[in-house]
Amino acid sequence: MQRRTQWLVGLMFLVCSLAQSGLTQTRDRDPLNDKEIDQMREAADYPDKRLELMINFARARMASIDQLRANPKSAKDRPMQIHDLLQDFSSLMDEIDDNVDMYASHKTDMRKGLSLLIEADSEWALKLRGLKDQSPPEELEQYSFVLANARDAVSDSTDTTRKELQEQNELAKEKKLNKIYSERPD
Repeated sequence: MQRRTQWLVGLMFLVCSLAQSGLTQTRDRDPLNDKEIDQMREAADYPDKRLELMINFARARMASIDQLRANPKSAKDRPMQIHDLLQDFSSLMDEIDDNVDMYASHKTDMRKGLSLLIEADSEWALKLRGLKDQSPPEELEQYSFVLANARDAVSDSTDTTRKELQEQNELAKEKKLNKIYSERPD
């Protein structure tokens, strides 16, 4: 009985350690490179510019996926590379949503960026659907989960962005929007 308990405790410790290791690896992965991070810092006060940057970063990830799919030499590592790019894309979508929420809570004007995001969401929805439909089954199996997450992120973003743009337009009519984030009155 005591040996069985020790074995279960050891097994639980191992499972917890592996789970923590997996979480740490996921959290350590940054979807942005150093240059992109610097660009984001420089645009912190300008929501339209910041959203435009993030849209461009997400588009770059989607373009990389297209390049991988078009290159027959990348077939061996392609599924894992697509997986990682989709994961980065989803992280960027989360970051975009966080920024929209932050700027909205401080009534900072981001109507131009939101309009760009609505267009990009439509573009991404089509590309992600095409990726799902055109991927070989053996490849799709390796990134289907992150692809589903990316598709959900785009769908959620579309809904949120449309609602926020409507609210921003109403606030603009009432002249209650700040142009620059750091000049907010709160």
